[in-house]
Amino acid sequence: MSGGLHPWVGVGLYLWVGVGFDPWVVVAGSPRAHAGRMDSPLHSALVALIAVCVAVFVAAWLVGAVWFGLKRGSGAAGLAGDLRRTLPRRVLLIAGAYLFSLLVRHTPDSWWHHLAFWQPELAVLGAVLAVASTGWLLWARWVLGTMWASIPMVRDHHELRTDGPYRLVRHPIYTGLLGLVTGAMLACGFGVWVVILAVAVPWLLRRVRVEDRLMADRFGGSYEAYRARVPALVPSIRPAWNSLHRADSHH
Repeated sequence: MSGGLHPWVGVGLYLWVGVGFDPWVVVAGSPRAHAGRMDSPLHSALVALIAVCVAVFVAAWLVGAVWFGLKRGSGAAGLAGDLRRTLPRRVLLIAGAYLFSLLVRHTPDSWWHHLAFWQPELAVLGAVLAVASTGWLLWARWVLGTMWASIPMVRDHHELRTDGPYRLVRHPIYTGLLGLVTGAMLACGFGVWVVILAVAVPWLLRRVRVEDRLMADRFGGSYEAYRARVPALVPSIRPAWNSLHRADSHH
């Protein structure tokens, strides 16, 4: 629930500034990628769209961290304290992102071509998923507000968020991240995004377990009931339908 995503901001900034667009177009050197042409205008447009989605995500997280950090009761002093506490993890993650970029840069293009697959209809579907996931991420970040933290933690006077996207999943920020990465993979032609997704899935699942444990310790039975009712990452149609049905029955 804390949505500790400063690490993702660090990775995003490094990939954006240090690596440029290499992770998105590293598979584009081949004139064909099994099913579709990756030198087509559509592919270039979708790569640019994914770049915009990632940029919006990174910018929103930076602005949100400062804005909600200052709105928190502790103000600028609390924000500075959060930055100091999370600095070691940030340094480690940026170092990891640097090593990952080196791996991408020095891996022969022929290896990435084996992972390349671009199909126009699938790519458009992926782009839609990426755009929707970006909007979902912004919504979840706004609803979480001052409860957000850069590492999994429970704040003083912490409030359990169960409204907005938190009615549908317990960890909507992680849902949005997985959607953004999956959409980017489909839109850009797999390649290095396969590796990013393979790293992201177990990392996020571990974060889910850690945050669930912290929230259960803090809120006890109320969180256990929430966890039993609301899935972790993938929205369930039945609870959403039941909520709508109950709302209609009150009118």
